[in-house]
Amino acid sequence: MVFSSAARAIRLGQLKWWSERLEKFRREHRLQYLFWETTHICNLHCRHCGSDCGPAAAGELTTEEIKDVFKSIAEDYDAKTIMVAVTGGEPLMRKDLFDVMGYASGLGFGWGMVTNGMLVNEEIAEKCAAAGMRTVTVSVDGLRETHDHIRRFKGSFDRSVRALETFKASGRLRVVQATTCVSDYNLHELDQLYDRFKRNGVDEWRLLTVNPIGRAREDPRFMLKPEQLKQLLDFIVAKRGQKGLSVTFEEEGFLGPDYEGIVRTGLYYCPAGINIGSILADGSIAACPNLPRDYIQGNVRVDRFRDVWEHEYRRMRDLSWKKAGECAACQWWPFCQGNSLHLWDIEAGKPVLCHLRALEEARRRPDNII
Repeated sequence: MVFSSAARAIRLGQLKWWSERLEKFRREHRLQYLFWETTHICNLHCRHCGSDCGPAAAGELTTEEIKDVFKSIAEDYDAKTIMVAVTGGEPLMRKDLFDVMGYASGLGFGWGMVTNGMLVNEEIAEKCAAAGMRTVTVSVDGLRETHDHIRRFKGSFDRSVRALETFKASGRLRVVQATTCVSDYNLHELDQLYDRFKRNGVDEWRLLTVNPIGRAREDPRFMLKPEQLKQLLDFIVAKRGQKGLSVTFEEEGFLGPDYEGIVRTGLYYCPAGINIGSILADGSIAACPNLPRDYIQGNVRVDRFRDVWEHEYRRMRDLSWKKAGECAACQWWPFCQGNSLHLWDIEAGKPVLCHLRALEEARRRPDNII
């Protein structure tokens, strides 16, 4: 894909404007998005799971404990301005899910859920809507054989697709979204998946790369090579120019002026601790659930969420500590600031992945002219 120098200059100007706005966001740190990690229990054992979830868990918040947390947050903030993202494990494994989220919805919170789709049927879809759920994301990681291999469950693809169809047919949700972790396993299947989701009437398709955390570290095929990353981004650029299914690249890292503002609606930044917080299954107060435990700021069993949100998270709102090593001399530091926190190696003091370096490597190949 060829990018004109004029278009590149425009995006450089956008990036400068955006970096200045981010300083304001960090100072104000308005809570807009709250993850609730409902459980570590999952009915699958996926090969790329970053949370290393399984069939059992201990120490999870009780029904009353999590309700009290939502109540306290609603007392301290305007719940109508906060979207709750329900994650896991598999959220539908938690028996009190609809009780808790119906209560949260009554307080004013909007909410959505990420699910593997294994337990979804018409009854579940109705319960989700009745409890106030507005959006749903169903994970589909390839066509049938690929998805079933990654999920380690024969028939899981059919259940995931059926879940998308069931939620869409209910007509009760604002957004029905599919999400795909792109890897060497499924990169060649993206066009077929696009056509499939479009036929199913899916509203949005969220594409993201796999991070080298959890079980994914055990299989190098989950990590895209530089030319594959470029192939993925070019695919998204092409599909975003078409009508119908909305396609976007999930916040993963800074991509530079050739792709920022093109593969996703907004420009890159790591929102962890700036407008995103989370309550983990054991009550820990954190930001993105994918972050290591080094970033935990407190626990709802002993701390009021607002006190932690207003007075902690310093390492996430001032990232100057990351300006070291190869990042210190990088011309893109003002925009990237060491990439997303979940892609930062604390011990090594450098990014686990650098999208810019990968794209530069892909550009140096004679068959990749940008």
